[in-house]
Amino acid sequence: MKLKQRRIARSTAAAAGPLKCWGGNAMFKEMRVRFCKRGTAVYFSHLDLNRAVMRALRRSGVPFWSTGGFSPHPYCIFAQPLSLGFESEGELFDFRLLEGAAMNRQALAEAFPEALKVLEIYEPRDAFKEIAYAGYEVDLKTDGSAAEITRAFAHPLMIVKKTKRSEQTVDLRAFVREITVSTSPGAVRLQAVIAAGNERNLSPNYLAEGLRGAGFSVEFQRVLRRGFYRADGTAFR
Repeated sequence: MKLKQRRIARSTAAAAGPLKCWGGNAMFKEMRVRFCKRGTAVYFSHLDLNRAVMRALRRSGVPFWSTGGFSPHPYCIFAQPLSLGFESEGELFDFRLLEGAAMNRQALAEAFPEALKVLEIYEPRDAFKEIAYAGYEVDLKTDGSAAEITRAFAHPLMIVKKTKRSEQTVDLRAFVREITVSTSPGAVRLQAVIAAGNERNLSPNYLAEGLRGAGFSVEFQRVLRRGFYRADGTAFR
């Protein structure tokens, strides 16, 4: 029988002092942070983002729960990573607040740089594995009108979808829950809700690829992730 690894929860607030607990013991409370990713942060790798969040947590003085071992650090997990160059107003990460400690939302929000502005801090309802879709706002420079692109989505848009193990030719519409097309200044705007689960997912890059395959000239001007959704289409919380 494998012994459970012992974990040590340390508070960043000196008053809290060290707190020892065994893995699985409910001596912490899960908290979720929704934040944006704009400006220079759009070029952060996932590792860069992780480091920035760790620094902000430590700076905030919030009494978070840490991992054990020789190099303890805040326990922190993220929702799905975002491609370089894409903006977001719906990024998420979870951390553990020491049980019984006060959650100073203002202190945590002020510890983050403006490019990673905190929008909301709350107790999560859903597990990250329940994410099924993500909503995107995509501005395209294209030779097609909004009406022409809308008509294109009424017909098969075949793409070569690549995974770590294989390549498969599929109709990208099978991964699109909903899409609307409109005109924005100098661009055509797509408001799309596309698959983003562990088993079924679609990068926004494939939207451009599918339209190119239909004969349009397409370039990204801006991609913004708005948030996540559950399988029934309701907002992920």
